[in-house]
Amino acid sequence: MRMYALKMGCAMTAVTLALLGSPVAQADDASFVHDTQALGFIQASQNLISTARSACYFLGFYNRDPDQISDRIKRYLNVDPDMAHRFLVLAVDEYCPQYDARIGA
Repeated sequence: MRMYALKMGCAMTAVTLALLGSPVAQADDASFVHDTQALGFIQASQNLISTARSACYFLGFYNRDPDQISDRIKRYLNVDPDMAHRFLVLAVDEYCPQYDARIGA
């Protein structure tokens, strides 16, 4: 019985350490807003974050072409095409890096 308890204790400790030690990917809203504002975007922080997350949603769930998404960003944020593409690159880097290859950063 003692050996069973010891083995279970070790197993539970190993699982706990494995879960606590695993890095968790998490977007950093503050750094994203800072980076976009440094590029010249003047929109409210929540609008920038919402637009970036929507871009990832359209890339993933709807499988939209990145050029279509850049065009939407251009219209929604009222910026030129180059700025819209730069915004999309930042959004993907921060919120959905799994789509990096699709946007041609």
